[in-house]
Amino acid sequence: MTYLPKKKRRQHTIAAALILGATVAAGAGAAVLPPHRPLRVLVVSDTVNPHGLSSADLTEGLTPGPGDIGNTLRRAGTGIVLDPGADAVREIPTNDIEQATALLSLPACDSSGYDVLIYFSHRIPDPDGGKPQTPTQRQDAFTAAVDAFLASGGGLIAFHHGSYTSTGKAGILELIGATAGGAVPWNTIDGQNVIDTAVGHFVTTNGIEYTGSVSYADAARGVPSSTYPYFNNTPDERYPVFSYNPTAAITHTLFGSNYVDSGSTHLLGFTHRRPAWSGIVVGYQPAEYQPHALDDLDGNNFQILANAILYAADAQWRNTLVLTVARGPGPEDVALSWASGEGDYTVYRSTSPAAIGDRCTRLGTTSATSWADSPPPGVSFYYRVAGP
Repeated sequence: MTYLPKKKRRQHTIAAALILGATVAAGAGAAVLPPHRPLRVLVVSDTVNPHGLSSADLTEGLTPGPGDIGNTLRRAGTGIVLDPGADAVREIPTNDIEQATALLSLPACDSSGYDVLIYFSHRIPDPDGGKPQTPTQRQDAFTAAVDAFLASGGGLIAFHHGSYTSTGKAGILELIGATAGGAVPWNTIDGQNVIDTAVGHFVTTNGIEYTGSVSYADAARGVPSSTYPYFNNTPDERYPVFSYNPTAAITHTLFGSNYVDSGSTHLLGFTHRRPAWSGIVVGYQPAEYQPHALDDLDGNNFQILANAILYAADAQWRNTLVLTVARGPGPEDVALSWASGEGDYTVYRSTSPAAIGDRCTRLGTTSATSWADSPPPGVSFYYRVAGP
């Protein structure tokens, strides 16, 4: 709605807008995504190959490896709208993690910054005698930058072995919210079912083609007994020991699996957030087998990755609450209020309805259901409030 104030010393035109767009495909075979602003994606990656897969079958990060995630996202026709800059997708090897630290530390409105980080690192940096800091110090600085990035509204995707434990990764795993460990069997017979335990959630629902349904429950991870849609990945690498950290804050299970190994309920995908963050973490485990993980033509797993990028990058793909807009408390102020939901809430203001919801337009985060703002005069503004 648009609120037009009575004549006062300073005039503002204020709009509380809920931006809705029809779901459209970017091209034949591309991921199916709603209209969205151009995005910038940073990838931090490395390669591990416990099953001896060929380069064509293995999803590889950098050092060694070609950087499969970045190369896929840079291809034309994926369905993801990228910033026109040549560095709209940048992949950095784990051994050069301080480069990612610097980019994540840029101000939210710096055009060289990024909207979302895909973390595909199995380990921390290797020792480098030419660098003044130890690997642990370099990793800790990166972790602190990721925490601040999430607080400012940036998104983090923990992809596959990004959530796997390794010496020195405790800090980043605490931010991710879940940790995998132990044996990771490679199953070429049954693979694993990817069960949508959060039906209706943008990441689990948008554009994904499920092939059947199955009865499933995982009370320990908040999944009630019901019938859920699923598709199957065969072959696939399984993470039988993968659970939320005891220190995790607000978690939401997106995907599970029902194979029998260390129990019959398994975590495959989730979100994690903390009250102090305007941003959010999305975790997804299946990604070892490149023909499944990065099939940008018609693959469910790439559709999930694309959904996660949009969802993590912008508040507009999360739950959005309807605003009430009024004058006050002062004569030049704007009073926003909304119905209560699951807090905390992030408030955004922008002169453009297309940009509202990115971290550059973030005003702040609150546990209340109201916000007072003092916008500059002479400009039309749009506001948004987003919950988790």
